[in-house]
Amino acid sequence: MKNTKILLATVIALSLSAPAFAADKESYESKTKVEKDTNGNYKETTKTEKTDLSGTTNAVEKDVKVKVKSDGETDKTVTTKETIDPKGLMNKETIKTTDMVKAKADGTVDSSHKKVVDGKTVENTSESTK
Repeated sequence: MKNTKILLATVIALSLSAPAFAADKESYESKTKVEKDTNGNYKETTKTEKTDLSGTTNAVEKDVKVKVKSDGETDKTVTTKETIDPKGLMNKETIKTTDMVKAKADGTVDSSHKKVVDGKTVENTSESTK
């Protein structure tokens, strides 16, 4: 009977301490895809995911698109979405940033920047220069 209690206590202790040792390594993964065409259009997609020792996952997706028109105008858009998910429930944060630059044939450059954190716009600017 005494051995059974000791065995039971040991099993309980190990099962309760196992989650503390679950995240014993970091992980990192990154993938990039690039597409170009003969007109000068360009698209690059990069996805990166990292998990640290505390269990926090940080995922970043970045899309770069460049369109070149026949009249010399160019449109460049960079969209970044970062998700930070600490271990636990209901504590994920998402940050989405969009930057656009349009260069027109007459030399005018239109640019805009927008940043959204957890669905709320925190930055939204645009300007035009010549």
